[in-house]
Amino acid sequence: ADVERPNNIIYFLTGAGIDIENPSNSYFDINKATGEIFVLKVDPPHGRASWKFTVFAQDEGEGLVGFTEGQINPKDVNDNAPQFPNGIAYGNVTENGTIGMHVMTIKAEDYDDINEGTNAKIIYSIEKNAIQEDTGLPIFDINPDMGLITTVVCCLDREKTPDYSLQIVATDGGGLKGTGTASIKVKDLNDMPPRFTKDEWNVEVEETDGSVLPEAPILTVTVNDDDEINNFQFKIIESSGYGADKFAMVKNADGTGSLKVVQPLDYEDPMQINGFRFRIQVIDNNEIDESEKYHVDHSWVIVKLKDINDNTPRFKKPHIETAVYENAYVGKNLGTFKAVDIDKGGKSKITYSINRATDRKRQFAIDQEGTVTIQRELDREAMAKHSLEILATDDGVPPRTAFAILTVLVKDINDNAPVFAEDYRPIMLENSPPSKIIEISAVDKDDRLEGNGAPFQFRMDPDADDQSNKGDGMAIISSLGSFDREYRKQYTIPIVIKDSGNPPQTGTSTLTITI
Repeated sequence: ADVERPNNIIYFLTGAGIDIENPSNSYFDINKATGEIFVLKVDPPHGRASWKFTVFAQDEGEGLVGFTEGQINPKDVNDNAPQFPNGIAYGNVTENGTIGMHVMTIKAEDYDDINEGTNAKIIYSIEKNAIQEDTGLPIFDINPDMGLITTVVCCLDREKTPDYSLQIVATDGGGLKGTGTASIKVKDLNDMPPRFTKDEWNVEVEETDGSVLPEAPILTVTVNDDDEINNFQFKIIESSGYGADKFAMVKNADGTGSLKVVQPLDYEDPMQINGFRFRIQVIDNNEIDESEKYHVDHSWVIVKLKDINDNTPRFKKPHIETAVYENAYVGKNLGTFKAVDIDKGGKSKITYSINRATDRKRQFAIDQEGTVTIQRELDREAMAKHSLEILATDDGVPPRTAFAILTVLVKDINDNAPVFAEDYRPIMLENSPPSKIIEISAVDKDDRLEGNGAPFQFRMDPDADDQSNKGDGMAIISSLGSFDREYRKQYTIPIVIKDSGNPPQTGTSTLTITI
């Protein structure tokens, strides 16, 4: 408007697409003298529908500035083909479904202007379809406008074909095309029956040791089922055989089933010695009625018992008492022990022995029939009663041992002569008148109750009659005159002592008298 001043106006731009600091990155520029705006570059990636910027006009070099908003709307041409964002899209369909089931919707993108003719109008088609083998028909169809994929056949079978891959083409109004993949997974239904991999399972297991049950399973069974996901449930048909209640089935995380012992097993029980046979059952979903036989299978289990050494031998007579004279001959039979062991069906081998702590002098022996005999001579006076511990040991691993007692009473015979009860050494004064010197007694190791001891008979002269007998076994020694010490100061007198045994035993003890 300043008409009388110089009219040297210059122009410049700011805003979208303008990089003042680095003009080479700008998309637009302006002729500073004429104000003509022109394009420096083509559309950026993915395009841009509108560019807005500010146009400045300045007069007289660095004079006053005026501005206005500028907007450029590029007119679209069909220069972008449709694209599938990830290249592949995923969907699924349930097996055994009907015709027309929705599978998935696949979408492509076109960066052209949707409002500019049909540049961004996308039409979908299947370039490479899946074909049904028995009919030769395509399996899937796609809505050309929506990209919705549906089935055109029924009854897809996951166990036969678990997944499909379709090649999808997206075509815009200008004929440009983009290709993507539809990956379709067939979802499983529980339409396949479970089947045991064996009709009969055999296992051998040791009998339990008393009430102690094994923690680990004794058998693992496997099942085949072509369904993808299965919820197997196992159980034992208790009415199918004796002893089925002694076991239980448990489900494992890997889909197998394990057989466990839940009650004691006894090989010695006549009902169990031949083992067990019973049926097991599997169903493949706990929501399925067991009457639906298609989803149920059965198999036999045979359990054979192994014997373990869990029984100790048992003596028929745990205590035997016998009496024998001390002069019994070596080898004399004192009694026979018999032990039985129900392990191995009663066929265990029993070994008999004597606990030598109860027979330190090894005076007895036992054979493998359990018969105890005298091995060395007995002496009642050394030991009148023997208590022998008899052992019966089986041949198990580890072995088990039973214990019995043999009491041997040693009966007396008259095999010991009587002797002085002590070492008598009386003293008498010389020149004493005849008088009593000492009263002596005798002892005998033999058993008086058997008549083998007192009363005793004493005599000084072996050829004389019995003399000086008093009571049970005492005698009085008296002098018959006076003695002179200077003539003789000591006398040794043999005393013959005879006991009351049959036959009697006679011994001589010496009496020493000092004057």
